[in-house]
Amino acid sequence: MKTWLTGSSAALAALVTLPAIALAGGQSDRSVTFAKDVAPILYKNCVDCHRPTMFAPMSLVTYEDARPWARAIKQRVVRKEMPPWSADAPIGTFKNDPRL
Repeated sequence: MKTWLTGSSAALAALVTLPAIALAGGQSDRSVTFAKDVAPILYKNCVDCHRPTMFAPMSLVTYEDARPWARAIKQRVVRKEMPPWSADAPIGTFKNDPRL
């Protein structure tokens, strides 16, 4: 049941590790980048609420906005607190389900 989390968590965890990779000079064949790997997940699941004109407490639009919150984002996603979804649907799927 943890498969839904693997790709998304890995990309969000990249927010935590990108600076360390850059400082260490470690480049793999497929480097994780904010623009290519993390931003699409944030834009799809988070930015509707986490942007300057909305009600969420911080913006996640840019790397500079999101980076300070990387560990908190990872913790909340792993605990399934974010993105919030209170629908109880044991059978079927919802078109607007924001869960990762």
